[in-house]
Amino acid sequence: MNWKAFWSVIGGALGWLVGELKPTFPLIIVAIIFIVYDAWTAYQLDKRVHKMYPDKTQRTAAKFTSFAFGKVIRSTIPKRLWLILLAYMVEHWVFVHISIPLSYIVTGVICFEQAWSILENESSCRSDNESRFWKMLQRIMVDKTERHFDVTFDELKKERVSDEQIAEARKRMMEAEDKKGGAA
Repeated sequence: MNWKAFWSVIGGALGWLVGELKPTFPLIIVAIIFIVYDAWTAYQLDKRVHKMYPDKTQRTAAKFTSFAFGKVIRSTIPKRLWLILLAYMVEHWVFVHISIPLSYIVTGVICFEQAWSILENESSCRSDNESRFWKMLQRIMVDKTERHFDVTFDELKKERVSDEQIAEARKRMMEAEDKKGGAA
């Protein structure tokens, strides 16, 4: 087998693919920025939750977990990027006689989804003396605070959570992290 010819064909195919999909690169960069910023605001929310409820959070200190960020890198970003690439291919190879900016529409939907999540993260777990803007957002958005506990936020506010429930929740979280660590 002639390896030089083989690698030349592979290099040519990759070059063609990069040249063909080059218009999607700015869209991909914008989507990645939104996704990473969403991960950052989730970390900021974790810090606020720990500051407001230090004795009831799952960890002793808020931290940027490699598992959560790894999930963003391994799962969220590739899925969204494939959607952009597929939309571009459909736009240019299937609907060739119709002018539909499908890749821009899909990127806009992805950015809207991430922007909504960013606003949910930013408006969650705010104290009563925070801005009225965050309070207004909480009327229409989900409060993500309870995702950091193993109980609902209403139960947490009413202080009906016992120390035994917190210990059990921590134990289940550790077991779940051990299972995820063993599967990886």
